[in-house]
Amino acid sequence: MVEIIKEHIPGNPRTNGIGKPTRLTVHMTGNTGRGANARAHSSLQKRGGMPKSSWNATVDDKVAIENYPNGAKTWHAGRAAGNNTSYALEICVNSDGDYERAIQNAIEFIVVKLRELNLTPDDVVQHNFWSGKNCPQQLRENYRGISWSDFLGRIRDLYNGHTSPA
Repeated sequence: MVEIIKEHIPGNPRTNGIGKPTRLTVHMTGNTGRGANARAHSSLQKRGGMPKSSWNATVDDKVAIENYPNGAKTWHAGRAAGNNTSYALEICVNSDGDYERAIQNAIEFIVVKLRELNLTPDDVVQHNFWSGKNCPQQLRENYRGISWSDFLGRIRDLYNGHTSPA
């Protein structure tokens, strides 16, 4: 099971409470640079390096790092409706990472979050759902043979106890 590290950023003015999220929104970082892993993206948020965007957690091939708790409002969806109602997860696509392992870690993390939030796999949406942006791009484009449909199916299977984590 993916290791989940909570490194919450206190008092950040970009966020305020939304209460219990009703969706979980999946993004991909789009950053294929070497070293652009969960730790790097967490550090970026902590430094305020993305002043117009934020997200709750980042997952890579090693860990998931949560920077904002379940009820924090983050600026990720491109629309107020998404920002106001959903938990945002970024999946790393760094070139020196193991993409398939990052996908599996994301699936495991999502199932944990769905249970925490009393949500179901039907509540998992793409960034595209809110704004029409081509995100999560790799899943939308069947990168390495893993499509959005496959991804959701694997979430459903794990959520329903039909498979065990890799």
